[in-house]
Amino acid sequence: MGTKRVGLARVEALVENLKRELSLGQATLVGHKKNVKTMSDGLVLTEDDSGSYCLFAAAAATAVTLPAPAVGLEFTFVTTVTATADHVIKTATLNTDGFLGGVLTNSTTAGQADCFSADADGSNDFITLNGSTTGGLAGSRIHVVCIDGENWAVDGQLVATGTAATCFGDAQI
Repeated sequence: MGTKRVGLARVEALVENLKRELSLGQATLVGHKKNVKTMSDGLVLTEDDSGSYCLFAAAAATAVTLPAPAVGLEFTFVTTVTATADHVIKTATLNTDGFLGGVLTNSTTAGQADCFSADADGSNDFITLNGSTTGGLAGSRIHVVCIDGENWAVDGQLVATGTAATCFGDAQI
């Protein structure tokens, strides 16, 4: 038996065309960066956007719709500019899927921190960050993951002013 040399380009092509999981064991993946998207009013996210950091980078009203729920979809929303109008995250199919989980809200007003949970039945379809009591000051962060093809698990740390209030609702707050 002889030996056969395979060029690096051929090995790369073979690895890129794998249509199954690749176990890396204890290996470290380098050179991978998270996708960062800037949100715009009326934007509808897609499955291809999953894993993205979604920036609310404008103070103006911005409503973003999540894609139809599919297990494993994941998004992290970060406010980089304090909202002067509502920053809204809503589900794609209102009244049939919703949010489960909660957020910790820290107010810039002394002694005004609180925790808020979405309704336990998953009926809340909207997260509204108003730049004041429901969060939306620069540094606010919301993380959502679709856990069962219907509901989005949510956690986050919000920065608010005044007396903190829930950001979860069945409609835009």
